[in-house]
Amino acid sequence: MDELHFTRDNADAVLLARVPCVVQLPFQEVLDQYFSQSAYSVALAQFGRNWLRDLTVSCHPQVIVGTGIEGMIPEHPEEKGFAARSAGRLDNPDFDGFADPEGVYDIAACIPMTMVVDMGRAEGRPLPETLSDLLRDEYRGSIVYPDDGALLDSILFTYIYKAAGYEGVAAFRRNCLAGLHPSQMIHPGGMSVKPFIMVMPWIFARLKAMQPGMSLRWFSDGAPIIPVAVTAQDTRDAARFLDVLCQEQTGRVFREQGFFPSACRTIDNRLPGKLAFIGWDFLRRPDLPDIIAGCRKIMEGEV
Repeated sequence: MDELHFTRDNADAVLLARVPCVVQLPFQEVLDQYFSQSAYSVALAQFGRNWLRDLTVSCHPQVIVGTGIEGMIPEHPEEKGFAARSAGRLDNPDFDGFADPEGVYDIAACIPMTMVVDMGRAEGRPLPETLSDLLRDEYRGSIVYPDDGALLDSILFTYIYKAAGYEGVAAFRRNCLAGLHPSQMIHPGGMSVKPFIMVMPWIFARLKAMQPGMSLRWFSDGAPIIPVAVTAQDTRDAARFLDVLCQEQTGRVFREQGFFPSACRTIDNRLPGKLAFIGWDFLRRPDLPDIIAGCRKIMEGEV
């Protein structure tokens, strides 16, 4: 499944997209209405410093869609004529202030992180409101975070580090019981630990909040997001794919299939609160991979 549609037959695909698993097939179904499968390569989101470099050894796409932004920026696609070319079609007001000042990337959608609290385990403690609240000592040993090897790197580490540095990451670790895949968190009996606070993507949080005693909490200062970024060359084929990527039908796939807010201007994302983006300046820091590695060492108890 990871290599679906990535074959020798489409090594020269116009579109290279690595998207979250829940929207992969619905997204491909939209593309199939307009293009042959040989024209695109779509598979599960990839993360890490070199994912895009490794893929583009054997293909030369004209449009790139990626969830692992930390692997896109170091490749400097702007040097190969890539730029943000949505022409204002991805200007949903929920994404105000998130535009790339260097004009290389558009954000097409995002994965917001939220909290679910077990009201029966509050024990007189206040409910957390912000991401920084999760570092407070009163929540020691009370948090489960999403650990799938990707969300950690792309959102919790970077957002906590930006808010409070390595000391904040260490405080978060003290407060954590465990890291689990979100699918374990929502499955009845899927957790051997009993947390007060669970951090997970919105799509999972909605399901968890349906269980007795659970309450979904949207971060009051904005839900931290993983951006789904798009960059394209100035070609006729690239423009055809951008037309599809920016249309309402595609936006609805992300919003309705994945509960990933869409930047398509015509989509009503119906958000419980605002979104928060770590910012392009931070993502372009040359030491970002080292920061992520340092945070991982703290979370894994190596320092």
